[in-house]
Amino acid sequence: MDNLFELNNIFCILLVAMSMFAAYLLSKKTLQQKTYYKEIIDNSSNIVIVHDMKNIVTANKTFFHYFKSYKNLKDFTHTHACISNFFEVEDGYLTPPEDEASWIEFLVNFKDKKHKVKMKVDGEIFYFLISASLLDKKKNIYAMILSDITEQESTKHELVSLSIKDKLTNIGNRKYYDDILNEHITLAQRYPHVFSLVLLDIDFFKKINDSLGHDMGDKVLQEYTNFIGHHLREVDIFCRIGGEEFVLILPHTSKDKAYILTQKLRMLIQNHKKIVPITMSFGVVQYEKGDDAQTIFKRADMALYRAKDTGRNKVIIG
Repeated sequence: MDNLFELNNIFCILLVAMSMFAAYLLSKKTLQQKTYYKEIIDNSSNIVIVHDMKNIVTANKTFFHYFKSYKNLKDFTHTHACISNFFEVEDGYLTPPEDEASWIEFLVNFKDKKHKVKMKVDGEIFYFLISASLLDKKKNIYAMILSDITEQESTKHELVSLSIKDKLTNIGNRKYYDDILNEHITLAQRYPHVFSLVLLDIDFFKKINDSLGHDMGDKVLQEYTNFIGHHLREVDIFCRIGGEEFVLILPHTSKDKAYILTQKLRMLIQNHKKIVPITMSFGVVQYEKGDDAQTIFKRADMALYRAKDTGRNKVIIG
């Protein structure tokens, strides 16, 4: 599939070089030839753009299949100098550039590598393989080819999402927790990155399963994980690591601030009383120099054990 995209891009670039270059740079070409090549490019399924480092010079018809709200190129360039205005920030994809020149030159200088972009156009997300080729060095004329890989990327994201989510509660699973925790530990080892780890556990959950059945237990897990999720910050990571055992990774949060947050959470859970009233116990620790995934978890687990051992429904800092 990747080789097919590469051949397709090479073919399109050759066509661009023959047509767009001819239309804008080689005045000796006949009008009939220019029209012929332009028709071929207009019928390409890829977006084909010619750029002069300041503005888009021309684009094929496929361009307007995606940018439907613009009647013509003049309408588009009135508000946008380049398609990079539509780039979305996400790991693994080209980020919105500070200036057009550096971005396009980067594609040309590293054309041996595959580059992908995520774009949001009129509220819809698209993914493209993107490449650029220099047409005229003196006049800074470049051709850019964008091949739609939205279906493939969406499928990949869905598979990744399934691999890191707990099937019952739809929050992060143990694998996701392990990966994210190691990322934060690495950050904390290299930079002044503060974060806290919180273990939380439903008190007497076994009694719910034994007396009301596992189906009711599952409903309790779903209800309260959804409830907790609504009361967390956007940056917080919430995962299920066991039957009724959960973990929170709180970035940029000291243990004292984590204590305040979890105390509020504890009270909210106690007062929620949906499906079956429950309480939860919490063990809170902050990353310390020299910690690894095992040591920080062990300290949080010991704090949680003390919360359980001293009456439950409480928060203990380790």
